[in-house]
Amino acid sequence: ATDPMEERDTSPSCYRTTNARLWGHPTMKSLLFGLALLLPGVALAEPVETRKIITALTGDFNGDGAADLAMVVETEPTGPMDIHFFLGDKEHNYLKPVEIVREQIGGEWNGYDQPGYENSDAEPELTMLPNGSIKFYLPAPEIGSERTNQTLIIAYRNGAFIVAGFAYDSDDYLQENAASACDYNVLTGNGTSSKQQPDGSTKHKTVSAEGRTIAFRDWNSGDAFAACQE
Repeated sequence: ATDPMEERDTSPSCYRTTNARLWGHPTMKSLLFGLALLLPGVALAEPVETRKIITALTGDFNGDGAADLAMVVETEPTGPMDIHFFLGDKEHNYLKPVEIVREQIGGEWNGYDQPGYENSDAEPELTMLPNGSIKFYLPAPEIGSERTNQTLIIAYRNGAFIVAGFAYDSDDYLQENAASACDYNVLTGNGTSSKQQPDGSTKHKTVSAEGRTIAFRDWNSGDAFAACQE
């Protein structure tokens, strides 16, 4: 999804492009949690087991020049994941917990509590965008022949994390000419979609829906899919 928010680039360069992705080894998980400890003091809203931190990202989410932190934390194997958000407080020199978004990130992390586990192919990926928004890429689990990858653009505006953009690409590996895709600006309701036709050609159309401001915690991807397919 292209970021629909206005450009803003006030964060230090070392934070603008950080994509701290874990690679499945317990040592890497410990190092990631250590990242939070190396940043200004962290006050956790609730205890977090380091082995359940799937991935994390630092950056300047609210444009105040301080380093902020987002962590994707598994609740249970194969279940939807939580996202913990912290904002840097420059005056008091610590990371302040501001929100936990419950069970909004799908994915599959196989056997995090088992020795010798390996990465799942459905691990979510976080990327910091130049204007301070966060790109969540959610790859499709390898279940069945139809795979739908999703992308969310999350922005911090007016004291809340909101969904600014949504995109997906889908295909069925047992069917010919079954690919489809959509890139949708949630705030304006505008976007584009495409669908492969039986003859192999691709039909493109404009998405035009009601623009909405939706808190990340209230997000329902079904509404976005419906807007893309209208």
